[in-house]
Amino acid sequence: MSINKTIKLKDYTPYPFLIPNISLDFNIFEDVVLVKALMIIVPKLSIDNQLILQARDIELDSLFIDGRKLENNEYDASETELIIYEPPTSKFELRINSKIYPFTNTSLEGLYLSSDMLTTQCEAEGFRRICYSPDRPDVLSKYLVRIESDRSLYPILLSNGNKKYSRRISDRHEIVWEDPFPKPSYLFALVAGNLKQVSDRYITSSGRLVDIKIFVENGDEKYTKHAISSLKKAMKWDEDKFGLEYDLDEYKIVAVRHFNMGAMENKGLNIFNSKLVLADSKIATDDELERIESVIAHEYFHNWTGNRITCRDWFQLSLKEGLTVFRDQSFTADLHGSGLKRIEDVSLLRNLQFAEDNGPTSHAVKPKEYVAIDNFYTTTIYEKGAEIIRMLELLIGYEGFMKGIKVYFEKFDGKAATTEDFINSIIEGAFSSDEDLGSIFNFAKFQNWYYKSGTPIVYLNQTWDPNTSTLDISFEQKLNSSNGNETTVMFIPILYSCYSRSDNSTALINDSLFILDQQKKKLQIKLLNVEEQPPVLSIFRNFSSPVIWESDLSNEDYLFLFLNDNDYFTRWNSAQVLMKKIIKSRINNDIDPLLEERFIYAIKKSLIDFSTNDPFFLATLLTVPGLIELESSFDRVNPILIYKECLDFQVLIGLKTFEDLRILSEKVFLCINQVWPNGRGERKLLGKLWSYLVLAGDEQVKKICVESINSSSMTITKAALNALKPLDIEETKEASNLFFKLWKDNPIVLDTWFSYESSRSHKDAIDVVDKLLSHPKFDWKAPNSIRAVLGGFSKNIESFHSLDGQSYLFMAEKLIEVDKINPITASRMVKVFSRWKTYIDQNREGMYKAILKINNASISSNTREVVELILT
Repeated sequence: MSINKTIKLKDYTPYPFLIPNISLDFNIFEDVVLVKALMIIVPKLSIDNQLILQARDIELDSLFIDGRKLENNEYDASETELIIYEPPTSKFELRINSKIYPFTNTSLEGLYLSSDMLTTQCEAEGFRRICYSPDRPDVLSKYLVRIESDRSLYPILLSNGNKKYSRRISDRHEIVWEDPFPKPSYLFALVAGNLKQVSDRYITSSGRLVDIKIFVENGDEKYTKHAISSLKKAMKWDEDKFGLEYDLDEYKIVAVRHFNMGAMENKGLNIFNSKLVLADSKIATDDELERIESVIAHEYFHNWTGNRITCRDWFQLSLKEGLTVFRDQSFTADLHGSGLKRIEDVSLLRNLQFAEDNGPTSHAVKPKEYVAIDNFYTTTIYEKGAEIIRMLELLIGYEGFMKGIKVYFEKFDGKAATTEDFINSIIEGAFSSDEDLGSIFNFAKFQNWYYKSGTPIVYLNQTWDPNTSTLDISFEQKLNSSNGNETTVMFIPILYSCYSRSDNSTALINDSLFILDQQKKKLQIKLLNVEEQPPVLSIFRNFSSPVIWESDLSNEDYLFLFLNDNDYFTRWNSAQVLMKKIIKSRINNDIDPLLEERFIYAIKKSLIDFSTNDPFFLATLLTVPGLIELESSFDRVNPILIYKECLDFQVLIGLKTFEDLRILSEKVFLCINQVWPNGRGERKLLGKLWSYLVLAGDEQVKKICVESINSSSMTITKAALNALKPLDIEETKEASNLFFKLWKDNPIVLDTWFSYESSRSHKDAIDVVDKLLSHPKFDWKAPNSIRAVLGGFSKNIESFHSLDGQSYLFMAEKLIEVDKINPITASRMVKVFSRWKTYIDQNREGMYKAILKINNASISSNTREVVELILT
């Protein structure tokens, strides 16, 4: 059993030594890698300090300081640390000779084997599995790396930076790489393998030539065009938007099957999960192509927001991740539409991050402590962190925000920074005086977004005075967290407008900003036009703050906004509110026939007025709220009942709008054969229409879905699969079998089949999932495959949440097995049990037994930390 050691932000102290230069020598043999490290070390203070270096699974051979071999009594080498008792008090050279065994390393951290390729993952603390080092982000060094290996086994040898030289040594060869920019050890990367190279070039805005190289396994070369195109778009966008150029001669990407992360921004040598780099329209959906484009951009943008400026310590993780998510979201919004992108981001936030905020693993964007930092690569750090940056831009304005960003880059390039450094830089660049700053910005209250966990709830009530055409709005805020409601006052920007009821298309005021910076505060809107009826309030437009709000808007108000608002987010949100109300009333046996009738009329009107709607947006409007978001509406959650009523509501929509759905599906079908990104809206809409028609019993569409498994578009293929998925019918089985036959030899695509089979309805679901885990095509070492099967099973609502609790125990057993080989994947997946206290008695008791089963097992510190939080 692992010993849990809590790391606290308040205990941070700078490392007492500088390490400006590190030279690494890797000699790769059949079962071992010899590592020689040469570090130039400069003590920061004249006082004596022990030199403490971190380690994990390293075999020490010898130590030298300034050429003198150290005696055993001069140092202590344990499993986790190397302590040199009395290092020199002035600049010295430390040489370490050691051995590592990547061929037996299953953690997917440090240096490890993926298929026949050696690769690395050093973030957050993987470098200590490669070399004795401080392994902390505030120690920045320039790296010179030599790699030697058998030429036939590892013809490709890669590391960070630019290639300095290479040469043959009999049947072996060596390559030396030099990175001229200082970086923390978590950005170190090394790859050795028999890979194929696809090359391209990019000319920067200043005329520099950058060689683009993507390395893949044999046969995957044809799937790299989209990644190269995405990278070039990102490079051009960053130059145009932020004035930032790439700074090395080469930009290298390697596709790796066995990878815990989505991708890793190692300086000059990005390592990607194969799923997020290998793609074309035949093997990836439109959404996946956009996701790949976004992730490629995200890792590229890290070159400045993460690499050139890194985080001082891991408590500052959102400094690089939140800012870079904001940048990649902005990139996608500029390319594909800001309104649609905003809805996509908010939907993810509400279904994942809000649930995290209100659960046992809730934590601040800037947490106070952790046991395993790997457990903090969460939607709170990434997506909520991005929302904080977005609020800053809204509050300060685009021009001021960009001035502040420029100050940030100028002040901290080549350094390790904090979130406070970032906020102070933005303020310094945006405001010319304290008076200007104080007029709109309360620094202390805004910082609460970093320091406080939980999702704020805003309550608002309206009072209308027809005599003066004045609308008074009372606001009140509370911080909703797993620890109960707190009295902390947040700094909440609220973008609002309002509409005339008599003229559906007329906004009575332009978008305006109100700042809720007190627990209670009032807003008065004085209308210039005389209005007999109160206007329709459009609030939190474009989702101006990551909050939950409860208002006195009526069903009629939401129907009005759904049909008439010019803000994409508000239209979509209004539809979501109405759908949640209808589904909840059905679950509570309190059906509102008039509301259902009016809402379905609004749906019919949207279908009939298709020509005036963006097809992608229409598909989004037709999408019901996610199950996790629906669960948050109940004090006691009955997951199976929620799922069934949600499905029945979709059946109702399908039956009531059947002819409109049929007519539109036939019209849209004629427009799907366009090259991405063209036609993506039509393809998404067609998939949504098929889903409703299949649920409504359309036999012809069921047949079309089976035939579409052979489509040349993976978007259409998966749309067909998803339309059939809720029904345990012959067409579903036929479609699944056909998909397997087509893609059984492509592991990236086959993960879709594993996920589909584990998540669709089966009579003996546990047996089905168990067989999938022992399937000859299943790869226990690939996190994607594990997530496909076990993650898919957790979405099989009726089977996973069966009242006998057997599925929960089965999941617990499998996660214990996963933890033995991959603690990071296990610790993330165990969060499937995090909402156990919110369920009805039978489900709660079953989940509790499963959690105890995991807790009583010998598990990693990663998983132990999460389990203990869940049990709290």
